[in-house]
Amino acid sequence: MLEKKKLIRNIASLGIIQVVNYVFPLITVPYVSRIIGPDGYGIINYAAAFIGYFTLLIAYGFDLTATRRISQNSENKEYINTIISEVITARIILFILSCILFIISIYFFKPIQKDIYIAIILFIGCISTVISPQYIFQGLQELEIFAKLNFVKGIINTVLVFILIKESSDYFWIPTLSVCFLLLINIFLFFYAIKKFHLKYEFISVKQALKLIINERMIFFSTVVISLYTSTNTVVLGFFADNKEVGYYTTSQGFLNIVNLMLTIPISTALYPFIGKGFSVSREHGINLIKKILPIVFYLTFFASIGILIFAPFLIKLIYGHKFDNSIVVLKIISFIPLIVGMSNIFGIQLMLNLGLDKVFFKATFIASIIGFILNIIMSKYWGYIGTAWNCVIIECVVTVLMYFALKKEKIGIFEIEYFKPKQIILTLKNRKE
Repeated sequence: MLEKKKLIRNIASLGIIQVVNYVFPLITVPYVSRIIGPDGYGIINYAAAFIGYFTLLIAYGFDLTATRRISQNSENKEYINTIISEVITARIILFILSCILFIISIYFFKPIQKDIYIAIILFIGCISTVISPQYIFQGLQELEIFAKLNFVKGIINTVLVFILIKESSDYFWIPTLSVCFLLLINIFLFFYAIKKFHLKYEFISVKQALKLIINERMIFFSTVVISLYTSTNTVVLGFFADNKEVGYYTTSQGFLNIVNLMLTIPISTALYPFIGKGFSVSREHGINLIKKILPIVFYLTFFASIGILIFAPFLIKLIYGHKFDNSIVVLKIISFIPLIVGMSNIFGIQLMLNLGLDKVFFKATFIASIIGFILNIIMSKYWGYIGTAWNCVIIECVVTVLMYFALKKEKIGIFEIEYFKPKQIILTLKNRKE
């Protein structure tokens, strides 16, 4: 019962974080979008997608693997100290490698040269990934502090946006403020975690850190191939479209992220260590937990997707203005992605990774990413941002179907019609049944 209350509290905290992350921007976006227009958003979002590769390299999937290790050994402080020390040392090595690759990319990657300053600012933000202690709080299921910090950040950021952005050329303040807050928050959270959980950093040899990097490569490769059919859509589109078209696509994609970040990601982040503990009890117990949780995730994401489809024209015009009318059709096309991603998250992150089926997870995402990358080049070249939107939907469907059949091949069934009944869902939420 205590664990379930902690789970609900963590989901609520993460939900508040994402509400804050997007409610405050929803106050500023109608103002900012009418000043910087689709071109400004195109430049920022393209650079963010590109720098996302370096963030991915530095993060190296440790928010999954380290979280899993900590959640299954939450009482062993010495072991947790070792995990933290290994992760930080490994991320420092990966950051140094990223710096070298970034310098090379500035000279040879033409699309990013559209605004090098924005790219440099966003790359500096990668430092926050090195020290990010999310896996510590997530593994120990203590996430409430994130909600408080993000609320304060939201207020300050909103005030600064209205003060600093006055004309179209001021668009650089958006990534600048974002990076500054990321750095400050992660520095604070790192030292707060050390003090709160009585942890300490231990010297780890480069050899030991490299061993960790090699051992955890499957999850990292999985995050890379996932990126090939998500953020790479934007990068590929940049080769065939101008900043304005990139702006139309990324605006809709960004708006869709409001749903994912307010709904799917809080649930996924809080569930992962909770279900991990369930699997530490027994395989059957963990699978049974997922059977009960899946219908709840299904209904939440289904109705969210319906809402996006119906209200897309109203929301785009209200928030972004008539300059972004071309984003409406994109948002309609990708409106059901929250549902699709919600299901693939249950199949992949929650089930496969907690069961240690890392290679199965990688295989499913790898196949989907190769199909998606090739299809994305074709569709972006011939149909522009509309083709990119359709490609996004197609590949999310492909990866979800591949994961489902991969689980069936492993003889793992997670669909129980009984748990989809409203009465059973109410009982599950009230914790009346195990």
